[in-house]
Amino acid sequence: MKSNWRRREGVETKADGSVLASVLVPSDSPWFSGHFPGDPVLPAIAQLEMTLDAARKAFGRELIPKAISRTKYRKIIRPDDVVNIVLSPIEDETMTLRFQLTVNGELACKGLMTMASTK
Repeated sequence: MKSNWRRREGVETKADGSVLASVLVPSDSPWFSGHFPGDPVLPAIAQLEMTLDAARKAFGRELIPKAISRTKYRKIIRPDDVVNIVLSPIEDETMTLRFQLTVNGELACKGLMTMASTK
């Protein structure tokens, strides 16, 4: 699948297992088409897709979401925003990650994502 955003830098995995990624959401991304004319907003599904894409890059394999929970949307993400993504594995959980997206240091979205590997 072709990403509708541009990775600013690579995906980095820290010693504690957390994953850091930074992406630019370009104004010409199809995610903004019709959502909303004159007041473009990155849809929630796109934010979740960005999170999943970062996890796939970090783990180097195809992943599918099994469950998404405790999701909160706090800030609107606009065209040309740089989104910083942090994924943190939850101890004693198989492939469950706490995720957080920030823009300009402000929380945009957070939640939990449980995944399964297709390989």
